[in-house]
Amino acid sequence: MNWRLPRSLLALARPYPWVVPTLVVLGVLASLAEGIGIGLLIPVLDDVIGGPPGQAAAGPLAQWLSAVTAWIPADYHLPVLALFIVALVAIKTVLMIANTSVSAWIDGRVAHDLRVAAADRMLDADYAFVASLDQGRIVNLFEHQTDRVGVAMTLFANLLGAACTVLVFVSLLALLSWQLALIVLAVVLPVSLFVRTMTRRANQLGTTLVRTCSALSTRILEVVNSVRTIRLFGGEGSEARKFTAASDDVRRAAFRTGLLTGTIQPTVEFMYVPVFLAVFGYALHSGIGLPTLFAFLALLYRLQTPLKRLDHVRVELSAHGAAIEEIGGLLREADARPASSGAIRFEHLQEAIEFDQVCFGYAAGVAPALFEVSLRMRRGEVVALIGRSGAGKSTLVNLLCRLYEPTAGRILVDGAPLSQFDARSWRSRIAFAGQDADLLLGTIRENIAFGAPGASDEQIRQAIRLAHAASFVDALPAGLETEVGPGGRKLSGGQRQRIALARAFIRQPDLLILDEATNAVDSVTESEIQAAIDALAGRCTILIIAHRVGTLRRADRVVVLDGGRVVEQGPPEQVMAAEGVLERQNVLD
Repeated sequence: MNWRLPRSLLALARPYPWVVPTLVVLGVLASLAEGIGIGLLIPVLDDVIGGPPGQAAAGPLAQWLSAVTAWIPADYHLPVLALFIVALVAIKTVLMIANTSVSAWIDGRVAHDLRVAAADRMLDADYAFVASLDQGRIVNLFEHQTDRVGVAMTLFANLLGAACTVLVFVSLLALLSWQLALIVLAVVLPVSLFVRTMTRRANQLGTTLVRTCSALSTRILEVVNSVRTIRLFGGEGSEARKFTAASDDVRRAAFRTGLLTGTIQPTVEFMYVPVFLAVFGYALHSGIGLPTLFAFLALLYRLQTPLKRLDHVRVELSAHGAAIEEIGGLLREADARPASSGAIRFEHLQEAIEFDQVCFGYAAGVAPALFEVSLRMRRGEVVALIGRSGAGKSTLVNLLCRLYEPTAGRILVDGAPLSQFDARSWRSRIAFAGQDADLLLGTIRENIAFGAPGASDEQIRQAIRLAHAASFVDALPAGLETEVGPGGRKLSGGQRQRIALARAFIRQPDLLILDEATNAVDSVTESEIQAAIDALAGRCTILIIAHRVGTLRRADRVVVLDGGRVVEQGPPEQVMAAEGVLERQNVLD
């Protein structure tokens, strides 16, 4: 077994420093209780068979047990010894139950801690890093690999318990007869080498299982998220074959891992058979008394269980090592890519937001998405941003929201670099509503209040009225308590957009960003929502990404992007009068 694995598990248990010592103490005490209980069979058999226990070949344990129990009156010797044995078995049972309880607790706790840590890292890491991650890998990590690490912690607890039992039983065997103990050791060493070989193979199979599970999770997300596209293009057969292949890869990897971990125990059991034959033969040859031999064989027989568990757990734990590496690797990657943030708390926009020669590229060697963009948005101004698909509109918004940082140039807020401000306090003064209105799992009320935690019912109702969503919300059986479903799929596109607008309006931001925020509603509703937006003009800066001339006319200024550059900006009348500008940007009337 790779010794980095126990170190990793010990590191995961570090927040709970009492756990490992408790497991060790419970394991030692339970093993001592069982071992001494078995050792008491020596004076019992002496009473039953008759004759002294102290043959020359016997070790000190037999004499010590006989001396300790010599005070018991002869008439009560057997009943009292039997009572002691029963008491020791009961104590061992209670200690094992306590051991199991601690193991189960740390299993669930470690899995929970890892899930929380992974979620915290995803929320705090650089957005570009999170966006680049394979979604299947992340889902697999949260759903399966954290639980596998929890199981690994339970296995590690079992490993500690088995190791304690082996240590105690081997000590007792040596005290009974060191010669027989050496014979046992000589046979056990080859078994240990065999198990070591199996653990290396189990680690390889565990890595394969993690990889195939991630691939299957990716395939599941593909089917669930793209089912509409798959059906529209008749790709059901192709996707079904890909899913079947991914599922079969998991089945084969799990089968191989289970086969290896499942066959190790019966194989080791067979390899221990010569131990008993060698012990029995040597005892007869050396003249070790029957009570001592019986106690030795009983201890040796009981030793098989922790030895087999030790070997089995080592192999199975190695199979879970890949899960620990996977999660640890992701956490280290996320720690190395923290989201950028400044130290100054942002309060309110006072004057203007300015892009000063801003450039941004998503990857080295690829044409930049924005190149030397310069524009200024004054406080209370309504700015319309237009451009063809790929012109850089979404990138500009992402930079403005500090999801990405410029690769060159600066974004200034009231004359100060945006990078100096605390990112969360800056975003708390921004509201966004887009054409892809991402609603969160929960109720309509929860989604609207997400923009302003702690908002009153009246504030929520006011935001709904501004977004002209009251009519459909009130018509729903559960009203504001209606569950929107994953991504808001229980609502229509227009309904989702109006809830997203209400979520933005309730925030009362300094900067309101609307990215085609009314493209899924009818013209009448759009004009009503536009009137609400007009009412906000002057109270906050509004950036509108739009493709309709009617929207452009309501703006104070229009900025035209093309190929990542600002090619035109000015009052709406000036831009619309420029020859061919709107036609080139596919602006509709």
